[in-house]
Amino acid sequence: MTVEFRVLGPLTVLRAGQSVAVRSAKARELLAVLLLAPGQRASHASIMGHLWPGEDSNANRIRQCFHQLRSSVPAIAAERNETGYCQLRIDPQSIDYIRFQEFRRTADTAASVLARTKALRSALDECRGTPLADMAGEEFERKRAQLDAELRDATAACVVAELECGETRAGLKRVSSALTHWPSSEALLKLKIRALQALGRQDEIEPLLARWELRFGRSTVHLLLADEAEYPDRATADPRPVSGCSRPRQLPSRPVGLVGRRSPRERLTEIVLGRTPGRSRIGVISGMAGVGKTFLAVEVAARVEPFFPDGILYVDLRGFSQGEPEQQGPVLARFLNDLGVRPKTPTMDGMVSAYRTALAARAVLLVLDNARDDEHVRQLLPGLGPSAAIVTSRCQLHGLLIRERAELVDLAPLDRQEAIELLRTRLGEDRMRVAVPFLDDLVEHCAGVPLALGIMAARIASRPAQALAGMVRELREEGTRLRSLHLRSANLSVRLSLETSHARLSGPAARLLWQLALHPGPTVSWAALRAFEPDDVAGVSNAVDELTQMSLVTEPVSERYALHDLIRVYASELADQHEAEQLPVIERVLHFLLHNARACDRKLDPGRRLPIGDPQEIEVVAPRSPADAMTWFEGEYSTLTASIRMAERRGIDRYTWLLSMTLVTFQWRSGRYLDALTYLTSALVAARREAGPADVSMVHRMLSGTHRGLGNAMEALRELRHAVRVSEEGKDVHGVAMSRYILGVLMRERGAPIEALEHFRAALSAFEQLGDSLGRGAALNGIGSAHYDLGQYDEGAEYCLRSLALLESTDDVNGQAHTLFSLGRIRVARGEHGLAIADIERAGGLYQSLTYGSREARTLVWLADALRGAGRPREAEKAIERARTLMRELGESDLDGVVERLRSMP
Repeated sequence: MTVEFRVLGPLTVLRAGQSVAVRSAKARELLAVLLLAPGQRASHASIMGHLWPGEDSNANRIRQCFHQLRSSVPAIAAERNETGYCQLRIDPQSIDYIRFQEFRRTADTAASVLARTKALRSALDECRGTPLADMAGEEFERKRAQLDAELRDATAACVVAELECGETRAGLKRVSSALTHWPSSEALLKLKIRALQALGRQDEIEPLLARWELRFGRSTVHLLLADEAEYPDRATADPRPVSGCSRPRQLPSRPVGLVGRRSPRERLTEIVLGRTPGRSRIGVISGMAGVGKTFLAVEVAARVEPFFPDGILYVDLRGFSQGEPEQQGPVLARFLNDLGVRPKTPTMDGMVSAYRTALAARAVLLVLDNARDDEHVRQLLPGLGPSAAIVTSRCQLHGLLIRERAELVDLAPLDRQEAIELLRTRLGEDRMRVAVPFLDDLVEHCAGVPLALGIMAARIASRPAQALAGMVRELREEGTRLRSLHLRSANLSVRLSLETSHARLSGPAARLLWQLALHPGPTVSWAALRAFEPDDVAGVSNAVDELTQMSLVTEPVSERYALHDLIRVYASELADQHEAEQLPVIERVLHFLLHNARACDRKLDPGRRLPIGDPQEIEVVAPRSPADAMTWFEGEYSTLTASIRMAERRGIDRYTWLLSMTLVTFQWRSGRYLDALTYLTSALVAARREAGPADVSMVHRMLSGTHRGLGNAMEALRELRHAVRVSEEGKDVHGVAMSRYILGVLMRERGAPIEALEHFRAALSAFEQLGDSLGRGAALNGIGSAHYDLGQYDEGAEYCLRSLALLESTDDVNGQAHTLFSLGRIRVARGEHGLAIADIERAGGLYQSLTYGSREARTLVWLADALRGAGRPREAEKAIERARTLMRELGESDLDGVVERLRSMP
């Protein structure tokens, strides 16, 4: 009856397929020793070492154990054993290990890969688990390790054979199973990589290697290097190219109809061709997501290809893609394989050395696309020699500028004409004609970003013409804009591309990004940024630097920061996720702007009283002159007006009316009367809810002055009467006085100087009662001007001189200029041309310091009259020309008419 013995697994004896029990543990151990011994013959010393380690040899114990074995397995035949030895008399083919060895020998001498595969599979079929799995002891452990190594090697050999004969899936399945048993085997790991590569499943390789490295703490990069057999014509690390087929041409498809970019394209070409003295041949393209960095890199690479006869290597490093970025090691191994170079030392340093040696002897262009940061590309860059590199990244890689002497090219969005041309290129003439009525919206809301323009072009091209209006409507609205710029693909979605940038931000930078969306913009000063987190200025500084380096924030002028329109929309969505935190941030922004605007407004109108309070710990601008204040307002004007609109939209009345009031003087002096009317109208509504009668009256007065500047005399009077009534009802003496003064001004302009005198005198009395020096000075000048209107020049001059003496002791530069101008006109009328010229020139100089162009022009017109009276006609003409120039700068076209109007104004 057939008996079979198995040791490649738990020790098993089978008779006719049925298990035979060997009850004695020592008998089982003896059987294992004999089955694995050559010729199934083992010395007593060997047996003692396995069964009774450390004890002296005892033949009787061994014979007794052997007798127990024969009792359990009678089929074991044994003749008289040689002294000092034990031996089994069985058929060697009944032992699985013997059959395993014979199949291995057959595989080694097989004439074909198919025969080798068959033999190795048969060998492995003999294995049914861990060899000698149930045998304890040091000697058995040593034997088990030996058998396990043989099985591992046979498994690896079988996988190689399966891969060579095209049974790749079977090989992958076998090696994957083997790695669960021998997880630390680099040989098996490399075979799995080879199988995955053969099946086109490269995306699984890096995660596999990353897990292995994490588990075992050993580098795996060298496993990606091609075997020496794959370099038949190559000496190890030979840097020279071998043949035409070894010259890689790896560029992706060249962009169709790249629009614009002439300057950066030419600059990059000069860089990679080595035509920039003192710099390396490394060009770095940075810019926001979707701005076209990859398109530009591929376009330049395609243009310069003839200058790089040894090939172009391209890799998407996935630095800002979904998932994990590519690691330098695997990319380096791939490049070495592509170049046909095998390093002498398969370590990271050895690979870098071989790589740079190869590039130094060849003209290869590297396109390293979508890098995460400096370190992501550093080891992939060429050293000295004819090779060059183009790197693209959303980050500004200043480290490469410093250490590698690279040149940085910051890619901006397309301008309007370039955006239109891109749409035309993508749509074709027929579709472009359909899109023409919507071009303004398409260009404005795609904001010059090629990705956004390309997405809209694709949507327009794929939809019926009648759907275009709906698409544009969706694009126009901020709430649906990013949804309209999405084509269900990570590479064709503005939102997803911005999400990958956002995911790379630190916590403070991510927080600052959504806070910036709450700032009314369009730009934010460095001082305003500090107001976001007044207790962590260093943190804000680091955060804004990070956002700038990541191309999420730009710095269009020094220390003023901006969000691109599409980034602002995305950041607004982020802000919506922090609804509970929004209001405190907005109020900090408005608080900062209000106190800074008030500081500048005080320089323009020292007498205006606004209930703004203390600025607390925020930084407030300190303009040294009215001109500085006007400059500040000019720079912040769009931000301030946007702030008013935001405050009104959110129902924050305090800032709606106070910010509007701080702007009035600047708006009047810069000719922005229509703006003043718009914001003061909102201010009046807010002030009626938020402020007291004195403040509401003040808003009415400012509205009156605005209507006066627009030439609406009746509206000006109506608002002023409202101001008087509100002040009287609220017993606001100062408000009544101011209103009476302004009524005097209006009466003068309407040609009623006697009524004007009445109002000016009433105002003067009130200001004297209040101890208001600025009010007294204005009222005295008003009285003097009214006397001038009545032809009472001596009385007029007396009042104007009293006004000037009072105002010169104050900060009211505008009041001083107005009084000097009034006095100068009186002196012209009295024929005192020399004194008139001096007064009017002083007035003009003060208006110039205030950047009050319309008033300066008016003084020049009257200066010309004084100069003519003094017999200085040529100087008079020069004064008129200067007046004309000023009015032209203020947007006037009928300059002769303007000059006459300025001369005839009261």
